[in-house]
Amino acid sequence: MNIRTRLTLSMGVLIVFIMLVLLAVTHVQFYITRDLAYLEEKEAFESLRKEFEQYYRSNGDSWENLRSARFESAAPFVEIVLSAEGQILYQQGELSSDELRSDGYMLTLDQGDRRIGRLYVMNEQQYKTYEFKTMWYSMLPNIGIASLLFTGIAALLTILLLSWRLTSPIRKIISGIGTIKQGGAPAVFPEQRKDEFGAISRALREMNDSLAEAERTRKQLMSDVAHELKTPLMIIQGELELAHETGAPMTADKQASILDEVLRLSRLVHDVLDLSRLEAGMTELHPKEEDLVALLEDLLAKTRFMAEDKEIHLSLHAKDEAILVSVEKFRILQALYNILTNAVYYTNAGGQIRIHAETVHLPDRQQRYARIRVEDNGAGIAKEDLPHIFDRFYRADHSRARPGGGTGLGLAIAQNNILAHQGWIEVQSVVGEGSVFTIYLPV
Repeated sequence: MNIRTRLTLSMGVLIVFIMLVLLAVTHVQFYITRDLAYLEEKEAFESLRKEFEQYYRSNGDSWENLRSARFESAAPFVEIVLSAEGQILYQQGELSSDELRSDGYMLTLDQGDRRIGRLYVMNEQQYKTYEFKTMWYSMLPNIGIASLLFTGIAALLTILLLSWRLTSPIRKIISGIGTIKQGGAPAVFPEQRKDEFGAISRALREMNDSLAEAERTRKQLMSDVAHELKTPLMIIQGELELAHETGAPMTADKQASILDEVLRLSRLVHDVLDLSRLEAGMTELHPKEEDLVALLEDLLAKTRFMAEDKEIHLSLHAKDEAILVSVEKFRILQALYNILTNAVYYTNAGGQIRIHAETVHLPDRQQRYARIRVEDNGAGIAKEDLPHIFDRFYRADHSRARPGGGTGLGLAIAQNNILAHQGWIEVQSVVGEGSVFTIYLPV
């Protein structure tokens, strides 16, 4: 059922509801007016009641010859009916007994504890109200038909206008979605609207931008992976083709060169798979309580030879003898190793790298954190590169053919490992002065 049909049905139901409410209000208003008339002329009503009860007593507890009786208190009343023992014993006026019993004001007649009859009466004010009610009820069908006719026409025109205005942004949204499905030209949505359609349009545009960005990222990833694979494969292919064409046996140096390229390919594939699992949340952590200071000491022992090759001074400064954190040892060491080796690579010969470890209480956090700062006085990172250093295959030196066999995934893997432990990384850097990588882990 489309919007236009629903609006038409809703308007019809509303019109019927209004007519029923009007009918109910008129009905209730009649009875309120009737009862108010009794309160205003209560003395006259009570006098009539007493006079009928007096007649019953004076006539030997009987209503005989009542039809020929005359009552002085009956003068203000236009309609009177007396009902006793299921029979109509007295009637004055033009209305039928059924009409009067339905719409007249009832007075009960009692003799001691015994009920002897019921009086149904209308004075002049009540009778006029009854006439108006009767006239209104008789006119109501015609009024209802006319109202339904004219209101229906007006409602139909209003619905057509409203439905057009309501469905216009929907048509634009559907057209924009169709454009997204077909690709090519950018989708256009009614984002300028201030209503729900505008909110939906903005959400769709943001979703489309996210999908486009994801597609660009996918294409860029494929290009980066292909580029990273191409160089070692070309080296391996060239060496093997040369050996095949010449028929000469490979020297130990050539074999070592091919082995280095195979290891480089293996690291690349391993890092891509590892990062993909981390980003997809498919890596399950099995944290245990570890001493962060001991982990850092172990890390420095394993990487010191890299720093010594470049005559870089590597040092650890921990304010506490032990800092206990709940982590998966392999993942945290992998993250710290990637950050530290990155610092070693970008620090010039004769430089220094200082690692600081301490526990801190951050004002905007409810718990204490272990803070690890890796400071170097190396080349630094340009301001425009800082937002991208954790992106896959991004290199601040913009060189894909750098020595050392790096995959360009180390910092991305490090960040995802830290995030998986409910921590985060911050970076500060000045070109020519060095960089500071700060890691926070919950204690």
